[in-house]
Amino acid sequence: MANKNKANDAILMAILQDIQGNNTASTSAMLQADIKRDGADKQDVQRNVANETFDLNGDLMSKIMYTFQQHPGIADELDRFADENGLMQEESNDYISELANLITLYLEKERKYAEGGQFEFENNTVDVDINGKTYTLLHFVTEEEKELGLQNVIEMESNEGALFDYSDEPQEEISFWMKDTTIPLLICFINEDGEVISVHKGKPLSEEPITESSEFVAYVIEVNVDENIKEGDQTSLGQEDNYPDVEVNRLYIYGSDGNVQATLQGGERIFSRKSSKVIIKKAKKAYMSKEDKDYKALGRYVFKEMKAQDERPAEYVNK
Repeated sequence: MANKNKANDAILMAILQDIQGNNTASTSAMLQADIKRDGADKQDVQRNVANETFDLNGDLMSKIMYTFQQHPGIADELDRFADENGLMQEESNDYISELANLITLYLEKERKYAEGGQFEFENNTVDVDINGKTYTLLHFVTEEEKELGLQNVIEMESNEGALFDYSDEPQEEISFWMKDTTIPLLICFINEDGEVISVHKGKPLSEEPITESSEFVAYVIEVNVDENIKEGDQTSLGQEDNYPDVEVNRLYIYGSDGNVQATLQGGERIFSRKSSKVIIKKAKKAYMSKEDKDYKALGRYVFKEMKAQDERPAEYVNK
């Protein structure tokens, strides 16, 4: 998560401060960075300072090597970056200067995490695919998380953002606003089947509500405003089918009088392949859960597809 990456960067900044001769600042930065790391033991860090591990007048090279030994993940990441960019491949008479250059370039080019707001916490993330691009999104499930949203976030990378999850109780009407949100956002409303039903641009700090009520909303995604997501795009949301197969021998088609008009068997279908897969998934979910909300979700989707079928041009309908 972001806070661990940022702590790693703070440690590298402390090394740079050492190289530049600002040892007092580096000791403070190192202490604070270690305390912020996941699982950091404050007493251990303080003990290192007390034992002059971070000796203000100590040997610089020894101090740097000790730091890398304590944080091998940082050293491995620097090695990877150096190999990929052809840096420090030969013996150097000025290792310290070369290392300072390497760390500077790494911090400039490899910093890939958001800052501010809920990115500072240990929130869960979820990967969502849209248009062949994978977004790693903060996953907001609780009301508190949704209320905070991306308020006070300073910046995000192009593949970062937030997923507001309403899949347990899709919203017939839902509104968002940009109060206390300082970066422009693309706000994408998504139905139960993972389809983007509308996209809106959120202006920083605006208190004007952005409302969606054309159909039930199961998810809302917020990403940087310049991302290429548009109405009608299919996402990977809502596509999971973890329910056991249920044997279906016949499909009965009922008329308005409640009587069976036709019986289909042997794989026939009356909807598109895509729609049929969604209907089967929703039907299995309702069959297994026996919950009203799942039956309602199935019914909503079937009626939506029936309406679409009625409105399609005649060449798409076999009579």
